[in-house]
Amino acid sequence: MTLPPAGRGPTEVFGPLAEDYARFRPAYPAEFFDALAARIGGANGLALDLATGTGAAVLPQIERGARIVAIEPNRSMLSRAHRRLAGRPGWIGAVAARAESLPIAGGVAGCVTVAQAFHWFEPAPALAEIARVLRPGGLLAVFWNVTVPDAFTDEVRDLIARHNPGYGRPVTRSMLATPESLARHPAFLVEPPLEFPHERPITEDAYVGYAFSWSYCGGALRADERQPFERQLREVIRRHHPDGRWPERLIAVAHFARRVEDDPSFYLATP
Repeated sequence: MTLPPAGRGPTEVFGPLAEDYARFRPAYPAEFFDALAARIGGANGLALDLATGTGAAVLPQIERGARIVAIEPNRSMLSRAHRRLAGRPGWIGAVAARAESLPIAGGVAGCVTVAQAFHWFEPAPALAEIARVLRPGGLLAVFWNVTVPDAFTDEVRDLIARHNPGYGRPVTRSMLATPESLARHPAFLVEPPLEFPHERPITEDAYVGYAFSWSYCGGALRADERQPFERQLREVIRRHHPDGRWPERLIAVAHFARRVEDDPSFYLATP
């Protein structure tokens, strides 16, 4: 068991996880999307959601008036997003592409959002592309849901480490700090991070499904490893949450950055 399996990047890893990802991943709080909409204002123009996955961050933006294109390299995830969003006002469509090479004209976007995915990007070319497609004054929002640790999540982490000794959890509390590549990028004026604590009710079965949506579990377990891992995970859950239902505590952290005035050097991913 490795993370990711040899020769497979996130595009390959997450394709088979699309259904579990859509069903079991936590949503983001309304307060975050309200803060996003307040920064965009009424005339927000075109919005792009990069690495859209199954579209979890798109619908709340549409409900607040966005006109949005979902961009995602994995076609299974993109198909799931299309089924979720097609026909809704403000939904423009879906494009199969990577953040590092966007098939979008320069300076057309008023907003770019990146939910639970920036850690998978190659930051220099991705930020160069985001700077290119955003108009001056446009907004970049990079955000994650981060689990609030406790004795239960610590034991789950230890269980994963026993099954996958080389794993490195992609999303940790380090996401509460602005990514260094964004903080020092000359094309963006970055706000201090904003935190939105929230929680969701979760059950034993839903948590197991959630675990199988993680790249270092469902995306890394071999077929013969899944049943032993699930059995041990359920044992951990029952020790800490014998009723089979509990509130999962999360922090949605947002890094808002404003595109500054144009400079061709911002588009250069490498010197």
